Amino acid sequence: MTRFDLLTRSSPLAMAQARMWKDRIESLGHSVRLLDVSTHGDRDRRRHLACFGGFGAFVKALEDRLLSGQGHGAVHSLKDVPSVQPDGLVIAGVLERGPRGDVLVTREGLSLEELPSGAVIGTSSIRRAAQVRMLRGDLNVECCRGNVHSRLRKLEQGLFHGIVLARAGLERLGIRAPMAELPFITSPGQGAVALEAREGSELHLLGARLTHRSTWLEVLAERSFLKAFGMGCSAPVAASAVMDRDTLTLKVQVLSPNGTSAAEAEVSCVPWGEEDAYALGEAAFREISGSPEVLSAGSAAREVCGP
Repeated sequence: MTRFDLLTRSSPLAMAQARMWKDRIESLGHSVRLLDVSTHGDRDRRRHLACFGGFGAFVKALEDRLLSGQGHGAVHSLKDVPSVQPDGLVIAGVLERGPRGDVLVTREGLSLEELPSGAVIGTSSIRRAAQVRMLRGDLNVECCRGNVHSRLRKLEQGLFHGIVLARAGLERLGIRAPMAELPFITSPGQGAVALEAREGSELHLLGARLTHRSTWLEVLAERSFLKAFGMGCSAPVAASAVMDRDTLTLKVQVLSPNGTSAAEAEVSCVPWGEEDAYALGEAAFREISGSPEVLSAGSAAREVCGP
């Protein structure tokens, strides 16, 4: 039996997701200790994530500690993890995917279509902001940072008419709130919980053993597209793959920051292995690589953060 130290952010959702990996590893007879780490994204809750490195703001502090030998692995929401790991670290595994969808939470349980013109929608995601603007250009979208509970408090305080959240996070926290499904293509890796470890370590091998294969193929395709795109969540980019029987289908979308236009593609394959899933993401990027939205995507972060 081995005892593993797993690093995690300290938010309630991050801890809940870390316990998911803890339970799976301990089911094989090992013991696990969870160590919480404060990240840049947790400390700066005012600005958009794109202003200080995008989703890496939630990941880098944990990776730095792993590389220095503090802990055996780290648990992340996979949508927060950049498409390329630092030398020496790998995504060791992913658990079976939870719900991948986005939902609109309001005090009255309204849908996006039912909101009055001028209503204020809160989100910390550039991708979600652009998708809201595409469907409802008459709404005001403003930055809403913080953990799930603090965002919900801002909604109750009347700072927003609605906020956009991931359904998976609400379910994992056991939160039941008035919500409506949103027809968005979601972020690469959304709904998946990943284990990061040092390459070749015992935990790396254990993570591979515990990985849910269909989820793994889905997120490989999504993250391959993200890597080919090259701008992470500093731009409005979405990618969602679904493994249905033997077929893997990937839908991708890159939007203009103001939501006035979008480039989309859908590609499919029958994956015999990881290489096929990875190639599918690259194929999706080739489908839209010359679009105006892709060519101008770098302006998204600058628009949010200023010079």
